[in-house]
Amino acid sequence: MTLPRRAPVAAPGFLHGARALLGGFGFVLSRPAVWPLAAVPVVVALALTTVIATGGVSLASSLLPSIALPAGLGASTAVGVVATVLRFLAYVAVVIVAAVLGFALSQPLSGFALEGIVRRVEASMGAPAWTPPTFLQGVVRSLQSVVVALAFGVPIFGVLIVIGLVVPGAAFVTVPLKLLATALLAAWDLCDYPLSIRGLPMDERVRRVRRHARAMVGFGFGIAIVGLIPGAILFVLPAGVAGAARLMVDLERWEAGAGGAPRA
Repeated sequence: MTLPRRAPVAAPGFLHGARALLGGFGFVLSRPAVWPLAAVPVVVALALTTVIATGGVSLASSLLPSIALPAGLGASTAVGVVATVLRFLAYVAVVIVAAVLGFALSQPLSGFALEGIVRRVEASMGAPAWTPPTFLQGVVRSLQSVVVALAFGVPIFGVLIVIGLVVPGAAFVTVPLKLLATALLAAWDLCDYPLSIRGLPMDERVRRVRRHARAMVGFGFGIAIVGLIPGAILFVLPAGVAGAARLMVDLERWEAGAGGAPRA
């Protein structure tokens, strides 16, 4: 399909991918109508964390009194302090687990909002509207994306971790490679939203990402850096998805125009 408007003059590379991410931030920040969609991941994460933490603390409160103290400890001030500290640590652990689950589940549960951002970006760039996938199709494609990410990420990170433990001083090699792998995984995670909307089969989605690996690394690099800050990814997720949509449109125009026919 020939996309309207001008294709990129040069083959999209690292800098093009980085600019696409910055363009995503500009798109979200300059359009108040998009802000409600952009707020969905954070709202979902906070709601899930609150619900899970509330239930977990309530459960912990009911279980802690049933835990017997060690034999020989009487009802002393010291025992009361120990019990209070243990209770506090249990509550902290519950809240941490709740936050991890809430943030982990927020992205897939916010898929409808993120796809809405993708469609608005593509409409602003003059790209054609795509037929919305059914709920089942969306679930299957999301699961496929997760499987690909795990199949790629787990072996690579496993090998790099083992090398770091076995070979002293290997960090100067393993750390950059981990950052590179993280950038590619981040790019795949976000770019799969616009690719899935197009109804592309998994093998074609993988080939498209592989064909433009340099642009993907440039796009994913900023996301990987932000991902080092716990929880920050949720705040840049809408901009990241917007940038991914911009990048995918540019790549399609390049392949349909100056870039020639896509290569396998």
